[in-house]
Amino acid sequence: MDDQRRHMHECEARDWLRRGYSTPDRIEELTELIAKRRGAGAAAELVAEMRRQWQHRNEWMGGNRG
Repeated sequence: MDDQRRHMHECEARDWLRRGYSTPDRIEELTELIAKRRGAGAAAELVAEMRRQWQHRNEWMGGNRG
């Protein structure tokens, strides 16, 4: 994945997290939505990136969240 595409992928994951897609029920809802539009593989990639971004949310959200 090139740098620009990776950056776009990270930004999309962060955007969904900011919209409140951070609980198991909401992730399942999002997975179904993305799978219908882009396929199951794309949905799985997005969820994986969301998990990576969640681990580093202090860096991009600011504050002292653990």
